[in-house]
Amino acid sequence: MKNIIFLVIVALGFWWWQHSSVDDQQKSQAHEQIIDSFKSIRSNFSKEPLSVSQIREAISLNQAQNENLDRVQVYGDGYVIKTLPDDNKGSRHQRFILSTGSSTVLVVHNIDIAPRLENLQRGDQVAFTGEYISNKKGGMIHWTHHDPRHHHPDGWLMYKKKRYQ
Repeated sequence: MKNIIFLVIVALGFWWWQHSSVDDQQKSQAHEQIIDSFKSIRSNFSKEPLSVSQIREAISLNQAQNENLDRVQVYGDGYVIKTLPDDNKGSRHQRFILSTGSSTVLVVHNIDIAPRLENLQRGDQVAFTGEYISNKKGGMIHWTHHDPRHHHPDGWLMYKKKRYQ
């Protein structure tokens, strides 16, 4: 898609340059400006994806819950109070409920993208970063994995000193 947009811009610039009624010096200046614009556009498309800190900073889960925020990147930790059956509709997700001390939160971890937390049991400690979605039961954390398309901040789970992303 980026290449198509780039080619359309190039074609329009070339057509404009060929059909404008200006002298050669003005055409040359316009031609250089167009080339510089294309170089700038191309460099923007070839840059590395933004890091999480460049996109937005994560806030604590407690802050998100206290301020009634929704769809924000959060971090925190808690203890497993219940493991739930996997959700196998569409992308597969491992599900469990954490107690964070002040509340509970459902964690929905995509196991088609990131590894499963093996042998997860009640009482196990799990740290996380992911997207928080508010609800009446304490909320849900998802995007606890990397984003293969680099459109969303990466999340992760930390369990038994191993990072699951």
